[in-house]
Amino acid sequence: MKIPFQIATGFGIGTHHNVGASLNIEPVIPFSLNAEWDFIARPNWSLTYLPSPHEQFGLQDLQTQFFLTPARNTTWIWGVGPILQFPTASSSGLGAGKWAAGPTAGFVYSQGPWLNGVIAYQLMSYAGNHSRGSINLTDIQPQISYSLESGWYAQCAPEIDFDWTAPSGNAWTVPVGADIGKAFNLGPQAMTLQLGSYDFVKHPSGNPQWMIRINLTLLFPT
Repeated sequence: MKIPFQIATGFGIGTHHNVGASLNIEPVIPFSLNAEWDFIARPNWSLTYLPSPHEQFGLQDLQTQFFLTPARNTTWIWGVGPILQFPTASSSGLGAGKWAAGPTAGFVYSQGPWLNGVIAYQLMSYAGNHSRGSINLTDIQPQISYSLESGWYAQCAPEIDFDWTAPSGNAWTVPVGADIGKAFNLGPQAMTLQLGSYDFVKHPSGNPQWMIRINLTLLFPT
C-alpha cells in the first residue's frame, strides 16, 4: 500500500501566462481475494486552483481505477479492470459534469534497480448533464525508473492524454521531463520524496506550458 501526495504547479496558463496549482492524492490500496488473486483500488482526488479563464478553486471529478492482478510476485506484474469517473467537482469549470467509465490495464517490469511499466485507460461518458460535452479520453502513463542502493532514484513518468472530442490541434497533451527522488525512513515510516519538471511539448490551448511537481509518498510494505 502507498499513499502519494503530489503538488503540481503549472506555468504559462492562458493568454496572460498565469500560474495554477493542484494537490493530488492517489492511494494504491491492495486487497487479497484468495491465494491466487489480489484486487487493487486506486482512487484519485484532486484539489485544484485554476487562474484562467475564470479564477476557480475546489475539487475536481473523482476517478477510481480497479485492478484484478495475480497474487504471486514475478518479474512481470499485470492487472486489468474498470475505471469510473463521478461528477463530484465543486464547480462546473473544474469538472466534466458527466458520469464516465471504461477499461484500464497496467503492466510493470521489476528487475534489479529497474522498475518500468505503463498504466492506460479509455474513459467514455454515459450519463450526466446533457448540456455538457461528452468524454472520450485515452490516457497513457509510462514509467521508467532506476534506483541506486543509497535510496536515490531517477524516473521519467509523463501522463499522455488524447481527447477524441477535441479539435486536432487541441487533442494531445504530451509532457516531457524527469524526476529525481530519495527513499528513506522517518522513524518507523517508510517514504519517498521526489522533485520533477516537465515541459508540455503538446497541450490544448490555454493549458500550462510547463510544470514543476513535488511528490511525497507514504509506503506501507508487507
